Amino acid sequence: MMPPPPLPLFKRKQTNNTSPTSVNANLITTDHNHIENKQQQTNMHSNRISTIQKMRYIWICITIATLFALRLLKIQNLKIEQTTIAPDIVSNENDESSTNNDHQVVVIVDAPPIQPRVRFIPYPHKTLGSGASVQCQWETRHIIPINDTSTTLLDFTQQSAYTEGICIPPTLNNTIHIFSSAEAIQCLSSEIQHRDIRVILSGDSYMKQLYIGLADILLSKHISDDKQMRDSQQRKKMLSTAHYWMKKRHETNATFPFVQYQCEDECYGKNSLDVCSQCISSFSGNTNRGNDDDVWVVGVGVHTYARAKRQVDIAVQHIQQFLDTEQEHNRTIYVSPPQYFHREDYPTQSINMERLYRGLLPHVAPENAAHPFLDVFELTQSCTMENCTYDGGHRSRYVNRWKAQLLLNMLCEVR
Repeated sequence: MMPPPPLPLFKRKQTNNTSPTSVNANLITTDHNHIENKQQQTNMHSNRISTIQKMRYIWICITIATLFALRLLKIQNLKIEQTTIAPDIVSNENDESSTNNDHQVVVIVDAPPIQPRVRFIPYPHKTLGSGASVQCQWETRHIIPINDTSTTLLDFTQQSAYTEGICIPPTLNNTIHIFSSAEAIQCLSSEIQHRDIRVILSGDSYMKQLYIGLADILLSKHISDDKQMRDSQQRKKMLSTAHYWMKKRHETNATFPFVQYQCEDECYGKNSLDVCSQCISSFSGNTNRGNDDDVWVVGVGVHTYARAKRQVDIAVQHIQQFLDTEQEHNRTIYVSPPQYFHREDYPTQSINMERLYRGLLPHVAPENAAHPFLDVFELTQSCTMENCTYDGGHRSRYVNRWKAQLLLNMLCEVR
């Protein structure tokens, strides 16, 4: 009898030949994929939040920039009336006549949105007058801002003029403009005016001080902390400092005007004025043509008077001949001598220099429009305060800045 066949061994049923190890690996892979999907969803959510935040930031920046631009536009649409034209300036109506201690109030007002453009006036420039027509009284004015933006409308130069002192003749009450530094630069800039403009001052010590006053305006600062020049050495040093900064600014800034002091020895008045004309011609050429504008501002009264052996008629004749020569070239503004206070060491100088000044008036503008003339005699005569002069002839820095403002009113027009 045959024994029964052996029973087959029991085997675990396997699916797709997958081992237990593979099953565990699949489970781990599935969990990993689930985690990655969750992470991707989280990242997408974070990206959406970041995008929203960026959009909010950009919107805030645009809003701030818009508000800033609107504020600038509002500031530009404001204008200060810097002259005495009513009703923009409220004066003390109770005082019919003003003295040196009187104060007027400058009120800053809204104006049309169109900004005035400063235009250079070519030769023979603008005539301000002479003699009695330009008599004036010195005064200071308080500036009262109406709002926060109005304080930006007066620059350092204009604020200094109002607080230090101005002298506006009644005949020019509606004409004189107190120029800011930016306006003065715009007027005399060759690049802005599209003309080859050069302003050159020359002459005696009073012309040196006028140059320094003009430099103060154009540089928008008081050179050497507004130190007074009490002798020729201090004046020479100050002139050198002013000339250095004016030249440097012109060389580094294309829009800054060419304003220099030249022919110092030749036009000082101790030599024949023919020598002065020759020096001017050697610098500028024989004539101004087209858009070439060399403006020479010359004053030689006191030393021409001394060279003429203190004979007023001869001194007037020398200056008249000089002006006739310069008339052919359309380039020279003559500046009057200042008024001299009586000094014991020069007992006749005050009288004779006034005679020289009066003798010139028939030969210069407005009597002779071909001889442009800047009259500073009257404004120096009315400056009787203690801080006006230290030697009876040379004036303080603020007086010379006012002379420079009058020169700018001859050369520039605000429209």
